[in-house]
Amino acid sequence: MDRLGADCHPLQFLRELTQNAIEAIERRGGPGKIIWDVDWDTYEANGVYKLCISDDGEGMTGDELVEYINHLSSSIGFQSFGSNYGVGAKIAAVPLNPQGLVYLSWKKGDGAMIHLWRNPESGVYGLKQHQTFDGGFAHVLPMDDGVRPDLIRESGTKIILLGRSEGHDTMVAPEGVPAASRWIAKYLNTRYFKLPDDITLQAREGWEHPRTDQARNKLRTITGQEKYLAKRAVALGGKVLTNAIAHWWILDDTKALSQESNYYASSGHVAALYQNELYEVVMGRQGTALLQQFGIIFGAGQVVLYIEPKSNGETSITTNTARTHLLMGSQPLPWADWAQEFRENMPQELKDFVSNKAASSTLKDHGKTIRERLKSILDLFRISRYRPEAGGASELDQDAQVVGGVPNTTEWNPQEDAHSSGTRGGRSGNVYSGRQKAKGPQAKDVEVDPFPKVDWIS
Repeated sequence: MDRLGADCHPLQFLRELTQNAIEAIERRGGPGKIIWDVDWDTYEANGVYKLCISDDGEGMTGDELVEYINHLSSSIGFQSFGSNYGVGAKIAAVPLNPQGLVYLSWKKGDGAMIHLWRNPESGVYGLKQHQTFDGGFAHVLPMDDGVRPDLIRESGTKIILLGRSEGHDTMVAPEGVPAASRWIAKYLNTRYFKLPDDITLQAREGWEHPRTDQARNKLRTITGQEKYLAKRAVALGGKVLTNAIAHWWILDDTKALSQESNYYASSGHVAALYQNELYEVVMGRQGTALLQQFGIIFGAGQVVLYIEPKSNGETSITTNTARTHLLMGSQPLPWADWAQEFRENMPQELKDFVSNKAASSTLKDHGKTIRERLKSILDLFRISRYRPEAGGASELDQDAQVVGGVPNTTEWNPQEDAHSSGTRGGRSGNVYSGRQKAKGPQAKDVEVDPFPKVDWIS
C-alpha cells in the first residue's frame, strides 16, 4: 500500500474516489450527483473539518463493503488494463489517511458502515473493529437513517477522510497545491476533460465562512476542461498525427483567463487525452517550452494542445498503476516525434496566429526585459560620451577626440617628453608643467543607450 501510494500524485485520491462514484451512478442507470463537502456531522460533534464525498449511486451492502474494500485488488466494477484496476482509491487515499476512511453506504434503504485504517500498533491496513450494542465486536455496523445524507435516498455512498489524526483538518489543501482555497475544483477540472452529461459534480469552497454566507460558503459545479475551452476559444480544431490526434484551441486574449486560473487550466498548456481524462498536464514555463517544440513560438500563453493517442491494433494504450502517465505499448508517449510532425504541418489558423503575434511583438519595448537580464553587469555599460555644444559644462581634449574612426590610444611618456624640444613651453626639470589642462571646445554629456534594439523578423 505505502509503496504504491508513493507513486501517486498527492491529489490522485480526488480522481479515484470521484471515478468510483461516477461508475456507481452509471451502474444504477443515472442520472446522478456527486458532492465533495465537509462532513458536517463530524464538525458539529468535535469542531474539526473532515473532507467527504457523497454520491447517489447504487451503494453497497455490509457484505459488499467488506468484500470490495478490505482487499487490495478488488472492485465492484469491471477490471481491465484499460479501465478499473480495483486498487486506485485504496493506494491513493488510504496511505494519506492512516487514521482511516469511513464508508457509509445504503442499498435499497439499508445502511452499513466500515472503517478502513492503518493499525498504529501493527502497521497493518485493514478494517477496524467496533463494539456492538450486545457487547461484541464487528467490522460492519448497521447505520441509522439519521446519518444518511440528503443526497442519498434509497442508495448511495458517503466516504469520510479522517487524515493523520483526530484533529487533522482534511479540508485544508496539501502543502504546495495551487489554488489552495479552491483546490478540489481546480484539480478535478484539470483532471477531467469531459464528465458524463447526466452526472452533476460539485465541490465545497469557503467552508470556513458561516454556512449562512452562501456567497462565499457554497458548492461550485465542476465542468471539466472541454466546456471551459469551448467557452474561451476563438478558434479550435484537430490534426491527425501518427497514432494520435492533436486537439488544439486558441484562447481569447482576455483578463478573465488569469482570474479563472483558480478553477481551470486557463492559460497555454499541453496534456495527453485518454478516455475523457487528462494525463501528463504540463503548464507554466515547462508548458511554454513544450508548446514551442510544437511550433508555437509566439503566443504560447493562449494555445492549448491535447494529444489523444490512438491504438493501431498492435500497440495498446493504458496507464501506469498510479494513473499519472500514459503508456503506449508499455513505453512512454513519443512527445518529441509528435512535436516535430505537428510543427512541420501546423494548421493554417495556428500559423496565422503565431505570425500575428510575432509581428505585434515588434511594437513592444524589450528594453526593460534586456536590462533586467543584464542588471548584474550594468556598470560595464556606463560609458561616457560627449558632443560638442556651445555652453556645454565640459571641455573636449582635441587630441583625444574620436569621430567614428579608431580611437587615439597614444599614452603620455614623461621620460620622452622631458627631453623633447618643448613645443608646449618650458618643461625642463618639471614633468608636470606639460600636464596643464588644455583649453578645448565646450561640450555636453550625451546619454547613450548601449542596449540592442530588438525587431522580430519571423
